[in-house]
Amino acid sequence: MSEYTLRDRAAITGVGWTAITKRSGRTPLAQATEAALHATADAGLDPADIDGLVTFYWGTRDTPAPAELGAALGLTRCAMSFCDSSGGAWAASAVGAAAMAVHAGICRHVLVYRAANSRSQPPDPGAFDPWPSGQRQWSEPFGATHAATLYGPHVSAYMAEYKIENRDFAPLAVQQRHHATLNDKALLRTSITIEDHQKSPWIAQPFRLLDCSAFNDGAMALIVSRTTDARRLRHSPVTVRAVHGGTLGAPVRSRTGRRHWTLNAAQLAPELYANAGITVDDLDLAQVYDPFTGMALLHIEQFGLASEGTAAARIADGEYALDGRLPVNTHGGNLSEGNLAGLGHLVEAVQQLRDQGVRDDACEGQHDHDRTRCRQVREPELALVAAESGDSALILGRAA
Repeated sequence: MSEYTLRDRAAITGVGWTAITKRSGRTPLAQATEAALHATADAGLDPADIDGLVTFYWGTRDTPAPAELGAALGLTRCAMSFCDSSGGAWAASAVGAAAMAVHAGICRHVLVYRAANSRSQPPDPGAFDPWPSGQRQWSEPFGATHAATLYGPHVSAYMAEYKIENRDFAPLAVQQRHHATLNDKALLRTSITIEDHQKSPWIAQPFRLLDCSAFNDGAMALIVSRTTDARRLRHSPVTVRAVHGGTLGAPVRSRTGRRHWTLNAAQLAPELYANAGITVDDLDLAQVYDPFTGMALLHIEQFGLASEGTAAARIADGEYALDGRLPVNTHGGNLSEGNLAGLGHLVEAVQQLRDQGVRDDACEGQHDHDRTRCRQVREPELALVAAESGDSALILGRAA
């Protein structure tokens, strides 16, 4: 393995978001612009300070292109831009691309953003390519045209191996919904029970409605800066300790043998932790991609947060709750906060690691850790952010 030189050379200096809604009544560009302005103000920057733009999408592009947002922000210089099509699999790599640009001296402040009206203006179901190529030729002609049909067989194989039932997914859905009740920007903030989960309708086995991530309108943005610059800005820096992956592409693909639930995470995680100079036991919280409850369990296990086949039981025992051994998806995740292809997981990790903590719960003044109003984790130093299927991931750290 080559020498890793990126550690702590870049930091996330600003975060911003719009309302997460079922119907925004606004264009994605208008929402992206608002989120970007919030992020630059949060960092103590002017929009003119931004000199790089990064965004990502899946399928049909639904987020504004960098040139569109650059014009809306009035940028006169852009030294680097990316618009990647790998969706939630690329969420951590979006920050990685920005971090490499500032580390290399190409840019000083890169805006990473995503905006979409996924709920009010969903993709046209008739827009699928009638002659799919590559990986898609083995799924779309057979009716596997959405995430539940793509991931369902892999999760079902995992369930059969470890004797897990759909009811075992319920504690994660309930826990993440509780976290969302403490998140002012979350789309779904009404508490649910195990029974609510079990009464929710089947979408595509093994997933019920409450196993599935939300569809919503909205936008989020964050700013990546050189750490030397970050120390002069408004907030305590949250540095990029390590970032890895983003090239293999979700969904799951079984490469060897009969373990049809094996993700890229199992291969990526050891190298990610080594590049960050940590072990999995050093983590204080984790934000793992959760398109479905069952996929979140696979992420928890294959990133080494639990041994195989045990995540469901550990969730039921409270190990990943806000005061548990390792809090997971403290904002509610895609299941309850809303789904912006993983950008919400990054924004939450940054908020948790800042000296001030999260700013969108019901605490007034200092965080008191009263779980009826406060979701701030106690004194976190290191966070894992895992993108879809572990195709990319990163470690963020509170700067010393």
